[in-house]
Amino acid sequence: MNIPSSEMVMRWLQSARIEHYVCDQCHGIHIVSLQSVDGVQESRVFVEEEGLLFSTELELRPSALLPMVADVGRLNMQYPSLKVFVDVTDDSLPRLVVGHTVFTKAGLSLEQFMLFVNSTIATTHEVVAECERLGYLNLPEIEVGTNSVH
Repeated sequence: MNIPSSEMVMRWLQSARIEHYVCDQCHGIHIVSLQSVDGVQESRVFVEEEGLLFSTELELRPSALLPMVADVGRLNMQYPSLKVFVDVTDDSLPRLVVGHTVFTKAGLSLEQFMLFVNSTIATTHEVVAECERLGYLNLPEIEVGTNSVH
């Protein structure tokens, strides 16, 4: 059993062929498969003293804020391995934060890490799809071309 460092987590992600990168703005390890989904602003794994935190932030439409807040309890019950909450700040659009943690003080095997990461990615994709279906996400506008015949 290992107490994972950032370097070990990145090696494990690389060996599992999970595309990731570290930006120069935070100490999180960004997960590309989630971060490339429309509506997802950031998806990162943070290596902390007590364990690993997997956090994904979805940008919400301002008009969806009240229905989303009303739905948070249901989402937390439907996805019990995740912690789902709304984050509202003055300087940006509201966000839905989807998080999961695993404690690593007693050590963590590669198999446990892979179960944590793969299950979190899959379950977060389900939450994103549900929020998109319900119209909560602030998705980019799709331009529709006009075909006019004169």
